[in-house]
Amino acid sequence: MREYIALFRYNRGVNPVRDVFINHSQLVATSLTISASSNTEWRVERVSGPENALDALETVYLDPDICNECVDPHPACDIQVEYEVLEREPTARTIYRSTNEGGFCYSVSSLAVETLGTGVVFGTMQRGPYYEWRVLIPADRELGAFHDALKRDLPDGVSLTVRRVGSPEQWQYTLRDYGTDVSYEQREALETAVRLGYYEYPHEATLEDVAAELNLPLTTLRYVFAASKHGRSW
Repeated sequence: MREYIALFRYNRGVNPVRDVFINHSQLVATSLTISASSNTEWRVERVSGPENALDALETVYLDPDICNECVDPHPACDIQVEYEVLEREPTARTIYRSTNEGGFCYSVSSLAVETLGTGVVFGTMQRGPYYEWRVLIPADRELGAFHDALKRDLPDGVSLTVRRVGSPEQWQYTLRDYGTDVSYEQREALETAVRLGYYEYPHEATLEDVAAELNLPLTTLRYVFAASKHGRSW
């Protein structure tokens, strides 16, 4: 098997789902998708972030008239999609998606199956203006047609960077990358500590500095850090 990692960067106004991630930079989504054909696939997606951002995302994400996975909202897309929210937590959602009807969708998964055939698996990450696709491909498939299809008709306001082509790495972390295995509050605390330099040596910030930045009591912050080490939410 080989993996192909493509990173799309979106300007505001291209795709309504991407706009929610741009407007709410704390949102992080990871997913695992299996495709049986160009219009049949199953996906489980884990999204974490503040509750108001998750509510804003659900408004457009669960709208059947919006193509969430189209590189842009292509007018010819006629894929029929069904969604089910498997878990709804204060700062996280787990969403199941199935697609089994329709004929065309300008999406990474559809283009991959059309050019590479079946047996392709996808892992994704979304945050801010970035949408990363990790494509797991049988080693005997030729990537040229897939790469050309991704670049063809790329809409204004979307750029594509190929980050990696090579042996698969760290697929065991799919759905757990970028902090979606911990609560949004834990991720926010850890990222703030990194940004302030708490993990530098020597420390550029203290726990008191991190607590003050987050407007949290120091005892609460200590509990958040301890819970994140043991995989607990709070």
